[in-house]
Amino acid sequence: MGRFAILAGFTLLGFAIGFIAYLVSPTLIDFLAYALPQLFSDPRVAGAFLSGIAGALIMDVTIILWSYLSK
Repeated sequence: MGRFAILAGFTLLGFAIGFIAYLVSPTLIDFLAYALPQLFSDPRVAGAFLSGIAGALIMDVTIILWSYLSK
């Protein structure tokens, strides 16, 4: 697979996730408004959330670098 195909695949995956998130957002927003203050009152959960965000960013950067640097 070429770089373009990999990036296109991740683009389509991101689009699908965003599309589905938009459709479920009213219910999800109500749930998050209730659940997040309770979840983040525990420092372990807040740390795990931040670690998840960092892992996602690292994965995105790694995929982008791999796609541009591989031959």
